[in-house]
Amino acid sequence: MKKNKRALQDSSQQPAQPDKVGWIRKYCGKGLFREIWKTRYVVLKGDKLYISDKEVKDEKKIQEVVDLTDYERSEELRKAKSRTKKNHSKFTLLCARQPGNIVPNLVFLAVSPEEKESWINALNIAITRGKNRVLDEVALEGESCLVHPTRDRAKIPHTRRLPTRGHLLAV
Repeated sequence: MKKNKRALQDSSQQPAQPDKVGWIRKYCGKGLFREIWKTRYVVLKGDKLYISDKEVKDEKKIQEVVDLTDYERSEELRKAKSRTKKNHSKFTLLCARQPGNIVPNLVFLAVSPEEKESWINALNIAITRGKNRVLDEVALEGESCLVHPTRDRAKIPHTRRLPTRGHLLAV
């Protein structure tokens, strides 16, 4: 019996497997003559995006944690006039338009267009999962169903129209 309990405890302590992991470039602003792109190691786990300079296993050493519930969607970013290779692999995380939401839009550059599509799909799935997480956590206990105020009330017969007050007084 004790072995089973320990096995259950050990499995619950193991960290969850990341949904997507990889090296992509993150837009860090404009320099003097060109845009600044820094290569970052990105881990997508649940509804969080972990960004760091190096490949790290420990979540405490990660430099930036992005909560994807603050974002609306991820989509391709393409300028019509530009013909550079970077233009075909750019994608962005668009922040949700909610009052009080102050997170910035993030722009990334993938290695290839296929990798870009893979990241966009994974991020969109994580964003919808994060937004629906609140709804998924609602749990009903065994006997405590939602209370309906009129469910157990005495019901009147609907076969004929009930007499009016004036009619009852006349009789």
